[in-house]
Amino acid sequence: MDARNNDLSLQSDYTSAPSSGPALNITDILATLRRGWRFPVIGCLIGLMLGASYIALTPALYKSSARILLDRSVNRYLQANKIVDEPILDDAEIASQIYILSSESITVPVVRSLNLAHDVEFVGPPDGGEGLINKLKKIVKQSIGWNNRANAGIDPNAAREQTALENFIKRLSVDRADVLNVINVNFTSEEPIKAASIANAVADTYIATTLEAKLNSTKIVSHWLQDRLVELRVQAMEADRALQDYRINLVNAGNGLPNSEQITSLNTQLTSARIAVAEAKARLDNIRRRPSEAVMNALVTDSLNNPRRGNAVAFALSSTDVVRLRSEYRELALKATDMESRVGPEHVAVVKLHKQMDELQKSIQAEERRIAESYADEYQMAKTRESELVTAMAQSFGEAETGSQAQVTLRELESSAETLRSLYNSFLQKFKEINTVQTETIPIQNAHILTRATPPRESSKNPKKAAAVLAGGIVFGLFLGAGVAVGREWAADVFRTPKVVEQITDIHCVVLPMLRVNGERTAPFQGRTKWTPVEEFVLDAPYSCFTETLRNVKASITTAQLVDGVKVIGIVSSVPKEGKTTVAANLAALMTSSGARTLIIDSDVHLRLLTAKLAPDASEGLIEALQDPSLLATVVFKRPRSGLDVLPCVLAARLPNAADLLGSAEMEQLLAAARNAYDYIIIEIAPIMSVVDVKMIERFIDRFIFVVEWGQTKRSLVLNALSESQIIRERFIGIVLNKADPFALRYVEGYKGGYYQ
Repeated sequence: MDARNNDLSLQSDYTSAPSSGPALNITDILATLRRGWRFPVIGCLIGLMLGASYIALTPALYKSSARILLDRSVNRYLQANKIVDEPILDDAEIASQIYILSSESITVPVVRSLNLAHDVEFVGPPDGGEGLINKLKKIVKQSIGWNNRANAGIDPNAAREQTALENFIKRLSVDRADVLNVINVNFTSEEPIKAASIANAVADTYIATTLEAKLNSTKIVSHWLQDRLVELRVQAMEADRALQDYRINLVNAGNGLPNSEQITSLNTQLTSARIAVAEAKARLDNIRRRPSEAVMNALVTDSLNNPRRGNAVAFALSSTDVVRLRSEYRELALKATDMESRVGPEHVAVVKLHKQMDELQKSIQAEERRIAESYADEYQMAKTRESELVTAMAQSFGEAETGSQAQVTLRELESSAETLRSLYNSFLQKFKEINTVQTETIPIQNAHILTRATPPRESSKNPKKAAAVLAGGIVFGLFLGAGVAVGREWAADVFRTPKVVEQITDIHCVVLPMLRVNGERTAPFQGRTKWTPVEEFVLDAPYSCFTETLRNVKASITTAQLVDGVKVIGIVSSVPKEGKTTVAANLAALMTSSGARTLIIDSDVHLRLLTAKLAPDASEGLIEALQDPSLLATVVFKRPRSGLDVLPCVLAARLPNAADLLGSAEMEQLLAAARNAYDYIIIEIAPIMSVVDVKMIERFIDRFIFVVEWGQTKRSLVLNALSESQIIRERFIGIVLNKADPFALRYVEGYKGGYYQ
C-alpha cells in the first residue's frame, strides 16, 4: 500500500504501565476481529455451504405419532370397591411404561414383524450399492482391524438385524404428552406411510405385550392359589377328622351316646356343608362386588362343576339369556362405534343403536339380578343346612365331653380346624376373584390406543427449518471464523498494536506502515511517475503517516539532546530483516532535511545492508576510519539528493573479531571526532539475539531505538532481547513497530481522523 500524505500521527495516547502480559478484554477481541475480518466472513461462507449441503444431501423425513392412554379409571374403581388390590398408576409407573415402549421387548418384535432387517432405510444399501464414502469407511476399518474384531463370529443376518434395531431406536421417540397419563409414540421415516405404520405397530405391540404379560401373571397366581387351595382343603378335612375322632373316643367312653358310625356320618355331612357355605358365600360376595363379570363367570364355571343341580340356582344358571343378551349388546356396540366413526354421534342410526343398547343393558341387569337372587337363596339354604347339622351334632354329643384335660384338647382341635377353614375360605375368595378376571370375555386393560398414527403431510424439510439450518450454519461459521481469528492472534504471540507493546515492555511505542516496494523502489506515489527510494521516502512524502511517525521519534531525540546532550542514536532489533535499515536511513534523512548535520554509520559488519542501500559504490569506510579517525571526512559518502553523510562498511568478508572492533578505543575516538563534526549520529547495530555487538558498543551510545516487525516477531523473542540488553533498557527512546499492515492500521489505537489510505 502506498504511504500517502496524511495529517495523522501515530503517537500512542496510552499511559504505559508495567505488566507481565496484556489482559484479554472485549476491546482487544473486537480489535482482533476488525483486523482479521476475513476469517469471520470466510467462516460464514463455509457455514452457509455446510448448511446448504446438509439441506441438499439430507433426505426428507416424515414424523408420525400415535397416542396411548394409560387409563386409571378401571383400577380406581376396582380399588375403591375393594375388588382388587392392584395399585393405581402413579408418575413413576408411567415413566416406566415410557421406558418399556422403547425397550427391546417392544422394538425387536416390531423390527421382525415388519422385516426391517431387509429395509434399505434401516440397514443401508446392499454391498453392491455402497457409496464411495461408505467404501472408504469400510476400507479404513478393515485396515485398522476394527471391522474384523467387531464382526468376528457374528451371523450376517443377526448383524443386519442389530443394525436395523439400532437405527430403529434412533428414529423412535417416546414422551409424555401434555396430559399426565397420555404417552406419545413418535417415529420418523423417509416415507410418510411407513412412519405411520411403524408408529401404530409399536403401539399395538405394546398393548398386546402388556395384555399378555398381565394374563400370564394372572395364570401363574391362579395356578399357585389352586394348588394351595387343594393343600388347605386336605389339611382342613384332616383337622375336622381328627376333631371328630377325638369326640368319638370321648363318646365311646361314656354310656347312652350315639355310636361312632352316626357321629362319623354327621361329621362328614357337617364338613361338606361348611365347604358348601364357604363356596356359596364367596360366589355371592363376588357377584355383589362385580355383578356383571361374576354372573358370567358363574354361568361358565357352575354349569361345568354342577351340571346336575336340581334346585333354583341350577335352574337360574341353566338360563342362557345373559349370554345371549351380552352377545347382542357387544354386536350393537361394535356397529355403533363403526357407524359413529363414519357418520358422527348425532346421526339417527347411531342414536337408534344407542337406544337399543340401553334396552339390552336393562334386560341384562334384570337377568343378572334374578341370577344374583338365586345365589343368595343358595347361600341361605347352605347356611340353614350347616346350622341343622351343628344342632344335630350338639344334641348327639350332649354332655359326653368330661374332664378338664379332655376339654382343653378338644378346644385345641376345634381351634386348629377353624383356623384352617378360615384360611381355606380366604384363599378360595382370592382364587374366585383372579379366576373371574382370567375368564372375562373382555379382559381389563389399563392401556388403550387413544389416537392412531396417520401419514404426515409435511416433511422435516420445510422452508422454515431450511432457513433455520442456513441461519445456524452462518452463525456457526461466524463463531468459528471469529474463534480462528482470535486464536490465531493469540497463538501467534506477536505484536500488532502499540498498546500491547507498552503493556508488556513498559516502553513508549509508535507504529510505522509497511512500504510496498517494486524491486528496490516504492510504487508510484500520488500519481507521480517518479520512483522513490525506500531509504529516502520521507523526502517525497513529507506529510504521510510514515513521515509523521518518524517526526515523532525525531522530536523525542531532540528533546533528549536539549536535556541530556544526546547525539549518538543506536538502531537495534531482535533479529535480522525487521526493517531497521529503512528506519535508520529515513530518520537520518529527516534530520538532514531539517538542517541538522547528520551522519549515519553502518556498524553491522555482518550483513552491511545499509551500505548496500545508501553507498553501494563505496570503496572504503568504517574500517579505514577506525584505523585513522582523522580520515573520517574523506571516507564519508554524501547522498546527492538529501545531503546525508553515510559512513559505509566495505569488507570483502566477515570479520571474526567484529565485536571487539566495535568496542575498541579506536571506535571511541572515531565517535568523538564525529560528535565534533555532526549534530546527530545514527548507528545501525547488528541484531541483539544474533551477535553480541550491541553489548560491546553500548557504552558509546547515548540513546537506543528498538525496531520490532509488526505481526512477525514473537513477544517472547522481544522480551528475551530486552533481558539480554538489560543495561541499556533505561536508554531506550522508544520501540518502533515496523512494517504494519496498512489495512490493519485503520483500526490501530492512536490513529485520529479518517481511515488510512
